Amino acid sequence: MTDRDRFRRSLADLKAEFDLQREVSKHVRLTRRGRVWQGLCPFHAEKSPSFHVYPTHFHCYGCGAHGDVLSFMAAIAEVPVADLIRDLRRNERNAGTPSREALQRLEERRRHAEELANEPDPYTLADTVPPGVPPLWQRPSTQTAPILRPGAALGEALTSQLPVDRMHEFRGGRGELLGYVVRTPRNRLGRKGAYQVGWCTNVRLADGSVREGWTFVSFPAPRPVYGAELITQAQEEGRRLRFLVVEGEKCQEVGAALHLPDDWIPVSWVGGGKGWHHTDWSLVAEAEEIVLWPDADENRSGYRTMQALAAHLHERGATNIRVMVPPADVPDGWDVADAVEDEGWTSTRVREAIQGAPAWEPPLELPPGADQVVPGGMPPEPLPGSGAERPASELEGFVSSRLSFKAALYADAPVLKYVLPGMLEGTVALLVAPGGTGKSWAMLQTCISLACGLDIWGLWGPAFGPLPKGKTIYIAAEDPDVVVRWRQHHLGRDAVRRVTENNRDGDARINADRMVDEIDANLHVFPICGRGPEKQLAIREDRHSTLVLPGPLYHRLAVLGKGALLIGLDTWGRITTALDEREGTDMGQAVDLCESLTVVCPGVAILIAHHTTKAASLNGQGGEQQAASGSRKLTDHVRWQANIETMSATDGEVRGYDDKERRKWVSLSTPKLNYSENEGAQWWYRGEYGILCGAVPLDKPKRKPSGSTYGRRIAGEEGGA
Repeated sequence: MTDRDRFRRSLADLKAEFDLQREVSKHVRLTRRGRVWQGLCPFHAEKSPSFHVYPTHFHCYGCGAHGDVLSFMAAIAEVPVADLIRDLRRNERNAGTPSREALQRLEERRRHAEELANEPDPYTLADTVPPGVPPLWQRPSTQTAPILRPGAALGEALTSQLPVDRMHEFRGGRGELLGYVVRTPRNRLGRKGAYQVGWCTNVRLADGSVREGWTFVSFPAPRPVYGAELITQAQEEGRRLRFLVVEGEKCQEVGAALHLPDDWIPVSWVGGGKGWHHTDWSLVAEAEEIVLWPDADENRSGYRTMQALAAHLHERGATNIRVMVPPADVPDGWDVADAVEDEGWTSTRVREAIQGAPAWEPPLELPPGADQVVPGGMPPEPLPGSGAERPASELEGFVSSRLSFKAALYADAPVLKYVLPGMLEGTVALLVAPGGTGKSWAMLQTCISLACGLDIWGLWGPAFGPLPKGKTIYIAAEDPDVVVRWRQHHLGRDAVRRVTENNRDGDARINADRMVDEIDANLHVFPICGRGPEKQLAIREDRHSTLVLPGPLYHRLAVLGKGALLIGLDTWGRITTALDEREGTDMGQAVDLCESLTVVCPGVAILIAHHTTKAASLNGQGGEQQAASGSRKLTDHVRWQANIETMSATDGEVRGYDDKERRKWVSLSTPKLNYSENEGAQWWYRGEYGILCGAVPLDKPKRKPSGSTYGRRIAGEEGGA
């Protein structure tokens, strides 16, 4: 390789030669946390690890150090990144190797960090708040007394006063006061704060002084449950122990104020969603009955927390555990306090909700020797000699079973069920079109037709031909609520008009009232335009991560989609704004999330509306797979793709249409059909208001086409759709 060739090596080539995690491990002791590695930062002294290593980059949440593998190697070697790249391109022998002096400084920082990690807390927390100490907060003041900050750096304020939204007394089992949890109002970013405050002595501050007073602390583990004094009281009175476990101090206090019947004792924990790990649940696990009430969080974090706590209680010996499922129509964050304070729930209604909580089931585990199972859908007894027995194998945390070839051979062939022509149920599909060609109309009209089981407008076959009938969900993320209602109004009137015409001119009789009732029962339309983060199907783990996680919309659909036939997402760009549609990693994971919805909601098909690229539209390639905007992972991962494009100027001229008229005609092609044959393109006509109907354009129309005329012609004339 010549020097000229070496300098042509791209940055991507250089980065590919080094593994980030391996390079960091040479200098930092790392611990794995899921897909992320953590350790003490090599660039500053710290007590707790804030240095995170992701698949493609590192980031320190303490000092802000950030970069890729080359940035890390340059920082460790204490050389500019440009010099490191130059040396690597020249294949210098010691390129990227830290000097002896740099290694010594790195070792000093590491030793200092380990010393900090082994240092005791800079305060002595009193076991109980001593009598006679100044109060932390007194009405009518809106702020606490000054609170000591042992973690403040030199030059920062050594005390601070918190604005008070709520003040919660944290007491032990004997009723002794251990400290407070101070809840602050929402800040300008809409976030609330929760701070643990205790009475401390020997508080060492950054200026060298040692004081005593109210101090920001972390209550030591294991902590008593919040409401422990109520447990002691029930034991002394000889009452049976039945616990209602809620999230947060406020919910516990609201529940306690209700004086719930049947000996129900509300308890919680201190320290937020993850604080239950630091709490002693031994007394709760001995209870006769336990019901866990999670918050109704959009991301289901509260539900997951309660599931994890239920598993912990089960391990501690609890046998009668139930977990409530929050109602589907409540706002984000809804909890027992909202039910009581905002909706007027009484103790009787809360008890009814408790009684209706379903039993918690521990995760299924294969018993020893249970390695012979029959494939789902096969006969209970394997066919003789069919080899239907197959061992279960552990795959990424869930049980996956091998499909037997002989069992499939000798059993009846499974029936493939289609939602639309070529679109198999339980798959993800794509509807690609330029803006203004009617894809939102097509999505809504399709959902309406499936809701009643009739192809009202002949978009997918003969007019009023049969379609699968069932629940459909249309997520309108692009258009305002008033536009969606306007479209529903005109589509409803047009559908009734078409039924009337069909009953007059056709053979089949359709009951319009029954059709409207079926549409109303099965069609679920949700306009979410302008709803902010709540409309996100997928989100990033953080701004530096390549991991894509389910967003609030995903968790809603996981509940709403149960039993649905089709979920229409309009449009893709609106519900994935947190991602980069040009990035294959983002798009591949986002489509995978859609596929996971088809598993969570068995049988549902997901149809995604998406835009074409400008280049495809201008070059007459709007009917190709590659016309979809963004990464090719979109078209690669979906199983069905349909493209809509306006009639070209050349085609319109051949047929005798002027420019205005030919723009009312759009063709539908299906460039990707994984599970059926492709029967070619078909035509749709955009009639009044933009309503689409299947039709056949004439070579030389003698009169101006109308929506109703062309809508009737698709019953089979001239090879109509």
